[in-house]
Amino acid sequence: MDDSPPWYRPVPDALLLVGTTLALFGYLIPWFRISERYLWSYSGGAYLRVGGGWTWWVVVLLVTAIGASLWARRAVGFALLATGAAVAGMFLASAVVAVSLGALPERNSINWVGELPFGWGLPLMAIGFGTVAAGALAAVRR
Repeated sequence: MDDSPPWYRPVPDALLLVGTTLALFGYLIPWFRISERYLWSYSGGAYLRVGGGWTWWVVVLLVTAIGASLWARRAVGFALLATGAAVAGMFLASAVVAVSLGALPERNSINWVGELPFGWGLPLMAIGFGTVAAGALAAVRR
């Protein structure tokens, strides 16, 4: 029998937990490369290896959201913390991706961003953050 107090036992919110975990994984794996011949890809993991900067804040916020989502069905405060940290992480992740795209050399094509070799990072981040939004709406409805 477990003698721990009820608030100690986690009751995760599946949407917040899965969404934030997908977003973090998508942030860390490759987003895009300059061209097919480049071995280096833009990604949160690549930024962490060279010092981090804003990337550390994204990781800290998303890990905080993952931790809070473990108790999100137990207390509304944890659901709010998970949602707030994930939204803050989404904002910073979007800024890092935008700055990364801005650092690329100009191209002649009107759709040069669409022609970049993309990895799975951006789609996973989008799915993850969308799932977090759905989880936040479901938490409000409870």
